[in-house]
Amino acid sequence: MLAGIKKPLLLLLLLSLLAACSSQPLPPPAQEELLPNAELWHWRAQGRLAIKTPNDGQTLNLDWQQDGYSYQLQIFGPLGQGSARLDGRPFYVTLVTSDGQTLQAASPEQLLRQGLGLQLPLSNMVYWIRGLPAPGPYQQLNTSSLLQDGWQLEWRRFTQVEERRLPALLVANQGDLEIRLAIHSWQLFSSNEQDFAEQP
Repeated sequence: MLAGIKKPLLLLLLLSLLAACSSQPLPPPAQEELLPNAELWHWRAQGRLAIKTPNDGQTLNLDWQQDGYSYQLQIFGPLGQGSARLDGRPFYVTLVTSDGQTLQAASPEQLLRQGLGLQLPLSNMVYWIRGLPAPGPYQQLNTSSLLQDGWQLEWRRFTQVEERRLPALLVANQGDLEIRLAIHSWQLFSSNEQDFAEQP
């Protein structure tokens, strides 16, 4: 009778261990595994953005859709409060704030700082979010971190999306400013199937 009880218990223990292993974050991939991500320019990433300074901190929801060199970035607070939408293409960016105000600028960094008071290196983050350094000089610290444009960047978690390894958590620090981007959902598109969707 004891043997009959042990078998189901061992099976249950084995299944529990397998489930635990499958939920663990993937280790940082080798750099060559990330090189195909340089060709990835049609995607949607949804997650949370935390911005922290010595005197302040805020957490925002983020919905980022990239279609070639054009993009749409929606940022909104808890429960959808304070929504803002950034639409951009090279050298032309517009921001629509929650009160209906429309602003324009040549760079997303200028517009986010001017319209929302956010300091985000968005031109670099379009590469960092894919696990890649942005164009230009950088210093590789190890397989999962680098220094670029005054930012220390670390990819802390990766996830498997179709055949690609993509970041699930990246952290960037510049002086007393810390940015954390946790990506909960990735969607990949071919160049002819993506269309920006209005989100509630």
